Amino acid sequence: MKSTFKRLLSGLLALCMALSLAACGPQDDQPEVAEDIVNGDFEEVSDNKWVGWTREDAAFNFRGVTNEEKIKGVPMEKSGDYYFAGTAGGNPPMRGTLTSDPFKLGGNGFITFKMGAGKNTEKVYVEFFEVGNDTPLAHVTNDDCDGVYITEHLITKVVDLSAYIGKNIYIVITDNDDGTDLAYVNVDAFHVCASDDEVAAAQAEHDRQIADYGEKPFEEDETSNTIANPGFETGDFTGWKILEGTALTVANVVPTSQYYWDDRSVYGEGDYYLDGNNNGAVMESLTGAIRSTKFTLGGDGYISFMIGAGNGGSYVALCDAATDEELIKVTNDYFSDPALALTLLRVYMDAREYVGKVVYLKVVDCNDGSSGGFAFINVDDFQVSLTTDQVAELEVAQLEKIQNETYTSASYDDLASLLNYYNNYPYPVPLNSLAFTAYASNQVVDCGTVDLTAYLADAAASFGGEAVTDIAITKVTYDGTEITEGFNAFDMSAPGFYQVTYQASYEGKTAEASFTVVAMADHNSVANPGFESGNLAGWTVLTDGWSVVEGQPAGVINAESYWGEGLPYNQAGSYHLDGWNNGLEEGATWAVQSTTFTLAGSGFISVRMGGHAAAVHVYTADGTEIGYYKQTRFNDANFPFVAQGGSWADMATYVMDLSDYVGQELYLVLADEQAEGWAHAFFDEVVTYYETAPDYAAQADTVMDGATADVPAAETQIPWVLAENVKQ
Repeated sequence: MKSTFKRLLSGLLALCMALSLAACGPQDDQPEVAEDIVNGDFEEVSDNKWVGWTREDAAFNFRGVTNEEKIKGVPMEKSGDYYFAGTAGGNPPMRGTLTSDPFKLGGNGFITFKMGAGKNTEKVYVEFFEVGNDTPLAHVTNDDCDGVYITEHLITKVVDLSAYIGKNIYIVITDNDDGTDLAYVNVDAFHVCASDDEVAAAQAEHDRQIADYGEKPFEEDETSNTIANPGFETGDFTGWKILEGTALTVANVVPTSQYYWDDRSVYGEGDYYLDGNNNGAVMESLTGAIRSTKFTLGGDGYISFMIGAGNGGSYVALCDAATDEELIKVTNDYFSDPALALTLLRVYMDAREYVGKVVYLKVVDCNDGSSGGFAFINVDDFQVSLTTDQVAELEVAQLEKIQNETYTSASYDDLASLLNYYNNYPYPVPLNSLAFTAYASNQVVDCGTVDLTAYLADAAASFGGEAVTDIAITKVTYDGTEITEGFNAFDMSAPGFYQVTYQASYEGKTAEASFTVVAMADHNSVANPGFESGNLAGWTVLTDGWSVVEGQPAGVINAESYWGEGLPYNQAGSYHLDGWNNGLEEGATWAVQSTTFTLAGSGFISVRMGGHAAAVHVYTADGTEIGYYKQTRFNDANFPFVAQGGSWADMATYVMDLSDYVGQELYLVLADEQAEGWAHAFFDEVVTYYETAPDYAAQADTVMDGATADVPAAETQIPWVLAENVKQ
C-alpha cells in the first residue's frame, strides 16, 4: 500500500515538473549574469561603496578606491580616474578577498587588467573561476614586482580564457599577506578584449612598462674622474646600483621642491635628490645600500655632497673599487631635530691620499629603527675629483646661496639654523669670503645718550683667514626711521628697540651684521618682554648648544600658526620664543633669563606659555627662588582642535600672584624642562606690571583653531589660567 502510494506521488511530481517546464520554455542551466565585467575599472564611486564587487574580511576597504596619480612617489598609470590602492584601503597586514559579480565571458576570451604591489606571490594573487566550479581557470600573481624597481606600479596583465567563451565567470582578488613589505595589492582596469589587436596592445604595454620601470643596464667607466647621475637628476636610479636591502630604491628619488613636514624645504640642488623616507612612503625600518659608478679619483682628491637625516649610524663611504674596503666614512654629525632634521647639509670629504685610485661612493642605511627615529638617510649632489680652487669656490657659493635664500617654513626658522651651520662648518679650505668671526652683542640701557661705537669692541672679521679691522656702524633704525650719523653720542631718550647695523669692509667687499639696543625708561618691566625686537635682546641664554646665527641667539620667530593644519600659537604681537627653533633637540632642556625688574602695582604678573615642557621660575635679585609655575594645559587629544580640548604648542596666559614681593627686585627664568613624550616649550608676552589684580577668570585670548580638509578654521578662545606656585 505504502509502495503504491509512493509511486503515485512520484508520478504526480514528475507530471507537475513537466507541465512547469512546458509553461516556461527551454531552460538555461546557468543563472542570469551581466554581459560584461561590472565596474571593472572602479569608476563607480558615487555611493562610497562597492559596485560590482563584494568584499570579505578586513582588506579591500572601499576607501582604497583613489584617484591619486602617484603612490609613494610611484607613477601609477591608472586607467580612467579611479583604481584600487591597497595602502589606501587599510594597513598592510590586513587580509581578505574582493570578488566580482559573475559575467558572461565574451569577446575573444582574453581579459586584461592592471596589478601592482603583491610582492609575496604565494599570498597575493588574482584568480578567475567558472560559476559553480571552485577550481580556478587562471591564477595570476604580480611576478613583475621585485620590491626594488617595480613596486606599486600598475603593470598590465593578460589572461587567456578563450577556452571559456560563453561561460559565466567571476574574479577573486586575494590578499592573504599579513606582513608589511608590499603586503597588499593595487588593481585596475579589468577588461574583456574584443579583438586580437587589443591583446597585442596590452602585451606591448606590459613590455614597455617593464622597460621603463625595471632595472636599467648598469654601465660604468672606471677611467672617468666623475660618477654618473651624481645628483639623481634623471629622476631615477640611473648610475646607481642597489647593493642590498630595499630601503634605497627609485621610490626614494623625489623632487627637491617636495616639502617635508608640510612646509619645510630640504634646500637641495637641482630638481631631484634621494630621500630615504619620502615623507613616510618608505618605512624607516627598512635597511639597504647603493653605490655609484666606479671612477678614478682626480683633481686634488676632494669630494663634496649633501646629507640629511641619517640619525643612528647611516652613512656615506668612499670605497676601494677592487676590494670594497670603506676608505672614508662620513656620518651626519650635524643632525639636529627639529632644527636640521631632514635638511640637506653640504659636507666635504678630504680624500687626497687616494688620488689616482679607482673608487666608488656607497650610501648606507643601516638603521632599522632600533637605534632611534630618523632611521633613514637623505643625499644629493655628489661632486668628486675636486681641486682646491673648486672647493674654495663651492664653499663660497653654498654659503652665499643660503645667505640669499628667502623661503623659510611657517613653523621653524629653517634659515637661521642652516646659516649657522654654514657659518661654523670646519671647511677643508679657508673660506675665501669676507665674514664676521665675532659679533657685537645686544645691549640694554637706560634712556639717554649712548656711545654705540663702544659696543663694536667685540666684533671681528676676516677674509680667507686674514683679519679685517675696518668695522664701523652704518645706520641705526628706530621706529621705522634710519639715522646715519652721531653714533658716538646717540640720542636714545625714547624707549624702545634700536637696531644698529655695522659693516666690515675689505678691498671693495662688505659684510653686514646688526645688534639691538633696548632703551628702557623704567624698571617695572623686563627688557623686551614680548620678544618684539625679533630676537633675544634683553634675555640671557643659560644653555650650551643654543644655535647662534650672525651673533644672534636663534629661537624668536614671527609665525602665528604651525603645521599644515594651521594650529594657533596664540602669539601676542609679531614674535614669540619658539622651542622648535633654538637648535636643541626635543629631549634637551633649556632656559633663558630676563633682566631684573622692580615688582610694583598689584604684584600680579603674567606669561604666555605652552608646550608640554614649559615652566616659569621667579627669583629675587640675590638668586632666591620664590615662584615655580608649570604649563598645565598640554593635552595630546582631539587633534587638531584646541576647541575640543587639544593643546600642543598653543600658549595660554598664565597669571601669577607675587603680591607678597611688591617693591622687590626680581627676575624670571623661562624654561624647557624634562617631560615625557612631547618635550617642547613656547613663551611670549611677559607682563610684570598690573596696577590692579587682573580678572583672570573673565579673560580669554581669541585664536583661529586648527583646520582639516573637512573642517575649516574657526575662532575659539584660550582662557587665562591662574598658575599654581608649586614652589610653595
